[in-house]
Amino acid sequence: MTVRAAPGNALAVAGIARQELGMKHSIFALGFAAALAATPAFANPDSAPVACSGSELREDEPGPTPVAVSPGLYRCSEEGLTITLRLDADGRFEERMTADEAMFEREGGGMENETTLAGQWRLEGPRLRLFARPLRAPKLALAEARRDPAVELRIDVMTPDGKPAQGLFVGEGEDANPRSSLDDGMLVIPKGQAWRLGRNWIVRDGDELRLASFAVETGGPNSFRYVYEPSEVEPFDQRGMVAGAHGEVLVVPLGIGGAALRRVDGAR
Repeated sequence: MTVRAAPGNALAVAGIARQELGMKHSIFALGFAAALAATPAFANPDSAPVACSGSELREDEPGPTPVAVSPGLYRCSEEGLTITLRLDADGRFEERMTADEAMFEREGGGMENETTLAGQWRLEGPRLRLFARPLRAPKLALAEARRDPAVELRIDVMTPDGKPAQGLFVGEGEDANPRSSLDDGMLVIPKGQAWRLGRNWIVRDGDELRLASFAVETGGPNSFRYVYEPSEVEPFDQRGMVAGAHGEVLVVPLGIGGAALRRVDGAR
């Protein structure tokens, strides 16, 4: 059974990708356990490595007093990875990650050196929130359910134009846990490998929205084919923190820790 990393979190995924590529740098040797934590993802500078860390991060945990954060460009560059965050005055943001090596999964297969994340930003006390909320609800329709004696379980999810669905997982039982990834829109449990009988769920990664349930019973259907119409954007929710005397440092999630991005235009 393949376990999937937490959804909609490009930074956490980047940390895992760097670990899988066997990088030696300790700050990016990030464990799977934290990346599997449910959304939202939090920056965690107190108990885990922080890229581009400085003295301002050794101060006490920020309190509830609001701080000012100015729109502009913030950046961290360390050990072959550069993270650039642009905060716009209208509440939008774009976060771009570039690496010396190809470490980000490309849609449709393969790896590339760059990935981006875009959405809305909001200051909540001393916390910086980066998020995206789709306007259109996703749709998942059952196209076929049948008995396949060659497998224990088979799930196929395609978009209306015939492409494999992305950003979904199968959750076992009423609590939708443990989770199995739908790599390339497919999950196949080989014949003879145990799979718990009863209700299971197909869930969207980014917000853990349960899209549909299916039951696996002795002698009943065990091969299910679905058609998935995703929302216009994939949801995500990240919580960072603001540091520095004038809010000029933003700490965003990176794996189990964070990355300290410093203002690079119009900085104090």
